Amino acid sequence: MQRMGTETRLTIVSRLGAEATASAWLEPLRAAWPSSKSEGRPEGRVVGYDSLCKELSPHDPCEPGHRALASQVVVALATELSDESDIYRLLDALRRSITPAVLVVRGELHDRLSRTVDPDMGVSVLDWDTGIEAIARSARALADRQPLIDSMSREVRLAQLSQRSIAGELDKLHKELHEAAHMQQQFVQRAVPYVPGLNVGVIYRPATYVSGDLFDVERLDEHHVGVFLADAVGHGVPAAMLTLFISRALPKVDGLGGSARIVPPAEALSRLNREFCGRPSPSGRFATAIYAVIDTRTMTAEVAGAGHPAAIVSSEGSHGIRRIESEGPLLGVFPDASFESETIELGREHRMVFFTDGFETAFPDEKAGASSLKLPTDFYIERLARLASHAGDADSLGEALSSFEGELDQQMGSLHRPDDVTALIVGFDREAGSAGVSEAA
Repeated sequence: MQRMGTETRLTIVSRLGAEATASAWLEPLRAAWPSSKSEGRPEGRVVGYDSLCKELSPHDPCEPGHRALASQVVVALATELSDESDIYRLLDALRRSITPAVLVVRGELHDRLSRTVDPDMGVSVLDWDTGIEAIARSARALADRQPLIDSMSREVRLAQLSQRSIAGELDKLHKELHEAAHMQQQFVQRAVPYVPGLNVGVIYRPATYVSGDLFDVERLDEHHVGVFLADAVGHGVPAAMLTLFISRALPKVDGLGGSARIVPPAEALSRLNREFCGRPSPSGRFATAIYAVIDTRTMTAEVAGAGHPAAIVSSEGSHGIRRIESEGPLLGVFPDASFESETIELGREHRMVFFTDGFETAFPDEKAGASSLKLPTDFYIERLARLASHAGDADSLGEALSSFEGELDQQMGSLHRPDDVTALIVGFDREAGSAGVSEAA
């Protein structure tokens, strides 16, 4: 361990007015100080309790002036019980300033301080009859270890300052993410337009602040409605940023006015994929998507998918469930990929459910062990189909959505959902016939 040598300052302190007694200890302690010829004796001084307590005020160990303060070792003298209050006041100042000290005390005061003073704070309690050489050795030992304590103190202080800075940055990031989530939620609330005779329900649950799922329901003309659902690989901010590009790049209608043409779903996904592949992006940035164009006159839906979970078509008259498997790879992988579409007959008896793969873990197997709770299951299919059975009536669908969200919240692991959860439920109102929908549209 590096010795402090002549940089050490030996401070003798006693009750105010007893400087003469303290001075009698200073030179013998300096003479008995264990040191080599190259080090010499420590600098010495005598002060009172009040003066030293003011000097040892709280300080920042990272400040340049701390080195001079920390290089001293204090020898405090006390002989009477009346000195006890001064001693404890001094101990508090020593602790706050991380200054080593030797208390040389007499009689009953020694017994009491020996029981109450923690040696780990760098203070030794010695009896009044201890020899000068032993007191000097104890003070020197404390002085020798002080550079390490001083260094550790600075490191702790720097860590505290860094932690405070990091906490401030995290608070700022939390605020920004909260605002981003609020803006995204507002977009979601405006994302479903009113279409007479067509009921659309939404389940939207981000896994973190913001979602990597994107959905859009848009009236394309008087008789057609586009329903789009995409899921960027991953979740959180990177996935949410990717959805911004996807939402802008999907072509829905070509041209304006009477010459406008609704882009078929397969063509729309193909053009979106080429645009996706043509943009520079980090590796591993892909997305799945499903796009449907619903004709409110014929009550049909043309559907195309890009690596997305198959949509569900459920029948109101029976409990049959049909999966619409759509061919097509993920978006952003192969620029020349082709996509196929399928036309689905809906009518008033059938409902469609579009959803993201977050539902595969939204309803875990309750019999599974803790390590298996996040494994995919098929329990969600029946639940989504049951939810879709309410799409024939707007009020009933609203109540069913609230109940379904409550069921999601009660699932095991729902507080730490591993992925975003989004679903769109689409159905024609049972009170409106096909003619009524067409006329209203």
